[in-house]
Amino acid sequence: MKPFPRTKTPLGFTNIEIMVVISILAILLTILLPLLSTSRDMSYRAQCASNLKQLSTAFSLYANDWSGYWPAPGGLRGDWTYWSQSGQGGLVSYVRQRGVKTIWCCPCQDTWNGIYSARTYSMNGYLRTPWDHEYEEGNTILCGINADKIPASSKTILLYEGAMLLKTSSSSFDYIYRCANWSFVRGYSNDNRRPEISQPWHGRFNNYLYCDGHVVARKPGKAIAALSTGSEMYQWYVDKNYFMSELWAKQWSRKAPWE
Repeated sequence: MKPFPRTKTPLGFTNIEIMVVISILAILLTILLPLLSTSRDMSYRAQCASNLKQLSTAFSLYANDWSGYWPAPGGLRGDWTYWSQSGQGGLVSYVRQRGVKTIWCCPCQDTWNGIYSARTYSMNGYLRTPWDHEYEEGNTILCGINADKIPASSKTILLYEGAMLLKTSSSSFDYIYRCANWSFVRGYSNDNRRPEISQPWHGRFNNYLYCDGHVVARKPGKAIAALSTGSEMYQWYVDKNYFMSELWAKQWSRKAPWE
């Protein structure tokens, strides 16, 4: 009887097969990595919007306790009417948690080296009584605005994502102004001295909380001379008629475009 012929057992993958597998994996990684990054960015943006909505609730609770008035955007150091206060004033008693991993900070801010409590959100500096006043050093306007008196609450910014101040040899700690206008929004300026804040928090977008409580993710205004675009500045002023008739029509329309 003739013995059965022996079959050859493959010893492993050929070089060509290995190259094909590696190529397929490389293609899959090229496709999946941007999707994972986009998914993470969208998650951060959603969490940031949730933070702002919770702060909006705190503003409402504050107003219920103070005859409809919100805390002040800023004022003299140590005054308890500040909206964001290191002590017990402002919203602190309504938002007990503090720190970089709380609702006071966008989740994109993973560290904080500051002498004040961590906070990446700033308040519209025009929300005072009287409203639409620029803050000046030593200013004693410490009263916030009555929320019920805002004519166009859905078109007026309450909180925004602020830009970190430039660190210097005399100021090396993290700090974002408690209040300001469009010029201190993260991504507003492309100042080469501050590359870490030249881009918005969420790709091309920042989150903005409006006075009626809704949140919008959109591009920040563009720096044009000392101004921004008219459509951007319009959203910061409480008295829209004053902005359109006195500021835009008489002073700024020749210096900056509307869009």
